[in-house]
Amino acid sequence: MTQVSTAFEVYQFMSEKNILVAFTGHFDHLVTTSLLKNIKSKLGELQSMTGIDKKVYNVLVESIENISKYTLKNSNKHNIAMLLLCKGENNFTIITGNHVLNKDIPALKERLDRVIQLGQDDLKKMYREQMMSKRTDENSAGLGIIDIAIKSRNRIKYDFKPLNNDTSFYLFQTEINIQK
Repeated sequence: MTQVSTAFEVYQFMSEKNILVAFTGHFDHLVTTSLLKNIKSKLGELQSMTGIDKKVYNVLVESIENISKYTLKNSNKHNIAMLLLCKGENNFTIITGNHVLNKDIPALKERLDRVIQLGQDDLKKMYREQMMSKRTDENSAGLGIIDIAIKSRNRIKYDFKPLNNDTSFYLFQTEINIQK
């Protein structure tokens, strides 16, 4: 298939899924700052009266920090990550993806599963406890992940797509309902 045809298929997919922002690349400080400024502008154009734009923006910031925290640090090739922001009729969907070491997956899955099983009150309690405690990698449930779960008020979804014996691609998704 030609590159032009592939590009058109990507365009059709992005239009169909109402993808407002799609980025793949290195999430360094300059790129992240520019990307967030662009997203803030796009969200402002939607003229949200409910404050949903601020909530979406805050969850996006935490999601990008999640990429930074859990991405591979050892190879430029594996530092490429992705971010999608989609607007549906009833919600915004944020999807991130980045490379992780397979050996780190069990601990990350444990943190994610712990957060997923909790309701809003328990999440807020866990967040407060984490803030008050002396956190280490061993006892942290990931404040950013907890914050995303609280702010989105929806269950986060995740998956790990194996790439080779050493690495996988970590996908993280959350939805934020649009209150009408």
